[in-house]
Amino acid sequence: MTRSVVDLAATHLKRQFQYQTQRDRFGRVEALRELAIYARGCIASSLSAGQMTVAFVLERVLHNCASELDRQPVRISEIAELGDRLLSPVTRAVDFLTGAEDDPVEITAALIRARPAQER
Repeated sequence: MTRSVVDLAATHLKRQFQYQTQRDRFGRVEALRELAIYARGCIASSLSAGQMTVAFVLERVLHNCASELDRQPVRISEIAELGDRLLSPVTRAVDFLTGAEDDPVEITAALIRARPAQER
């Protein structure tokens, strides 16, 4: 896999994440699902084990959060709370996948801790 393919998958993920956060969409079911799809693309195109792990955990956490929100009616405040809780670890993961130096183990742990309690 070439570096350009890796960069392209991660760039699409980052662009979508930025779009969602700038338009206050992050945390909604559809938005989480979109990001999970982009994160899945990063799994297949990752060059390192750390990137693959972060992309995999990011995809699973986003997918599981979206599925949980979709199963039951939720208040807007719950969506906002979830978005707030996920924002920092997802930002770290996206930055790492686009080339920032960080610890993939710490990122994955932060992503897992950010999930709602009923999912753990």
